[in-house]
Amino acid sequence: MAAAAALGPFFRVDERLGQGWTSWAALNADGEVLRRRAAEVRAVLAAGPGRPAPEPAVVASLTHLGLVARLVSPLLGAALLHGLLPVAPVEHVYVRLAGANPLPLALLPSSAAVVGSPAELVPAFHRFWLTPAVEPLTLALRASIPISRQVLDGNVTSAVAGALRMAATARPGLTSRAGEVLDELLSGPFAEAGHRRDDGSYVRRSCCLLYRLPGARTCGDCVLGERR
Repeated sequence: MAAAAALGPFFRVDERLGQGWTSWAALNADGEVLRRRAAEVRAVLAAGPGRPAPEPAVVASLTHLGLVARLVSPLLGAALLHGLLPVAPVEHVYVRLAGANPLPLALLPSSAAVVGSPAELVPAFHRFWLTPAVEPLTLALRASIPISRQVLDGNVTSAVAGALRMAATARPGLTSRAGEVLDELLSGPFAEAGHRRDDGSYVRRSCCLLYRLPGARTCGDCVLGERR
């Protein structure tokens, strides 16, 4: 995890817990905790004179995308660098829900899974993280704020693709392995969520809705950019 921290801010984890930390388990189980984070994101997006309040779906999507990206980045960084995927129950993952992304994250791993190849990494990533941590977050958010499941599934692949891209940018020697991991992910349960362009970059088949904010553009991996 210490080595992964060198890849960028989203890859860093804290080793100590302090006041104001919330476990990922509580985030998934307590709708009020998730609504408080969404309210904070809404306030940040609406900051500035004359800016209208963002639509609830936009807030929900960007809240979800920020949390998922924060969780998956250090895990994927460690796996790319050392072939080891940290494993911990959601009760041992903590996030401080205050401020802008990347939020402070603490991870108390209990073990590690050996993932020497992308074919080993992706199933382990699903088993230990996407299924017990990310899927409940997706369901909890949809229970609090109406939003398309397609948008949130797109957020997950976008967060993973973004983490892999940031890792490869920080450490060019990881480019090939990061691409292989993304291809493996897109050949499985998330095959309908996005695809690789001819130049190797990733494009999702949905939109995170950022473009609906005043003055915002579409993201680099947005499907809307493909239609222009």
